[in-house]
Amino acid sequence: MIVLLCLGALNLGAQTTDLHVITKRLEKIFAYQPGYEVNIEGEKADVLVETWDKQQVAVRLELSARHPDKATAEADLEKIRYLAERVKNKIYLRNYIAIKEGESKPESNLHARYVITVPEDCPVYLKNYFGAATVSNLTKSFRFFGEFSKVDMENVRGEIDLRSRFGDIFGKFLDGNVSIASRRSDITLEEIKGHFDIQAQYGAVSILSVAGLLDLSIDAEQGNVYLFDPKLREYAYTLTARHGQVNYPGDLALELLTEQQELKKMQFKPNREYYPSITISVTFGDVYLEKEKPGEGKRP
Repeated sequence: MIVLLCLGALNLGAQTTDLHVITKRLEKIFAYQPGYEVNIEGEKADVLVETWDKQQVAVRLELSARHPDKATAEADLEKIRYLAERVKNKIYLRNYIAIKEGESKPESNLHARYVITVPEDCPVYLKNYFGAATVSNLTKSFRFFGEFSKVDMENVRGEIDLRSRFGDIFGKFLDGNVSIASRRSDITLEEIKGHFDIQAQYGAVSILSVAGLLDLSIDAEQGNVYLFDPKLREYAYTLTARHGQVNYPGDLALELLTEQQELKKMQFKPNREYYPSITISVTFGDVYLEKEKPGEGKRP
């Protein structure tokens, strides 16, 4: 285990005001064994989770405070608390703001940045508020809860559970059992495989290529759903639009089940023994099925 703390100041010149940036850094390494889990809770934090082939969890945390007055920045930095410890099989990482009785609220721009490197089979649970997260190459389990925090994932497999408010979700090469619940967040997924269950409110859902998909269920409210895939005829569809429209290529030949003023329901089954199932239900939004994504500025 290695711990390193350092404190420094940086003067950033601007046209009218000099900003003093005071930083504190922590580096720590935990031994890892199967059955451990990493729990991260960030506040005003950017979090990067990556993998390596060592049986260790490495943590680099940088805390910073920016303010025109150096003394204010230094004092505000001390109001940021952090935690990096293992309790049984849980490795806990956390930063938060703590104000003692009688102390003023921080005036500085406070920020945290994590770089966390784990074995690829290490389960990760990340909570983040007012920040951003980038996660790659996990193979077992990833859980995320964010508010005002976007999350960007690539090559993440296994059990995936995402909950987001006011933070966009982007995923590429996701594979496994995936559950997503979002509110006022756009969702963009590319090259997905496995089982997907998506609940979305007040945000667009865009799916680009579902080769390898087993089944996909989307329930959206107050937002459009876009599915782009060159092999649309290889999947079975049940599509429902309440107070909306269903748009699709003419050669798909959807069967109209229900057509009312406020409700449209369609389905399609390919002429083959096995086919993945796609169920999309939209309320106050439209459904778009297309073989390829339109060029910039051409989205329906």
